Amino acid sequence: MSSTERYAWASLLVWLVALFFLFTKFTTGVEIFGNSLGFTIVEQPTARLFGTYVSLTIFIIVLESIVASVTAVIGLSSKVERDERDDAIQARANLASYWFMAAALNVIVIQVLASAAYGGPWNQQFNLTSTSGMAFALLVVLVGAEIVKRIALIWNYRSA
Repeated sequence: MSSTERYAWASLLVWLVALFFLFTKFTTGVEIFGNSLGFTIVEQPTARLFGTYVSLTIFIIVLESIVASVTAVIGLSSKVERDERDDAIQARANLASYWFMAAALNVIVIQVLASAAYGGPWNQQFNLTSTSGMAFALLVVLVGAEIVKRIALIWNYRSA
């Protein structure tokens, strides 16, 4: 397993933890590790939303830095050079991430417009017209795009 693939696996774990963090901060439902996790978005004050965003950003920066440092130290012994194959795999992963983000943002737009026009029971649980709902949806798309990118990297390294 190359150092780039090891980095993708470790980074995938970081982004999955970030997604779990988002769900515990924004939703309610089942109690897991003392936090509530579900699909009902909880309305929160804007200051708390901003605090969650900043803490998530700092959390990811710190963990990604640790993963990159450890991977670089471990990779020093193998001296693997980046080549055209690595660039092609990175480009394919970026494209997968882009298409995921484009599709997810279109789903959000359709959901917001449909809930504003028609309402319904789904709008009660997953209300994206509120500030909390919109912040949650956009952050999930950003984290999801990174998860898709890491999965695409791993998939492409395994199949190449």
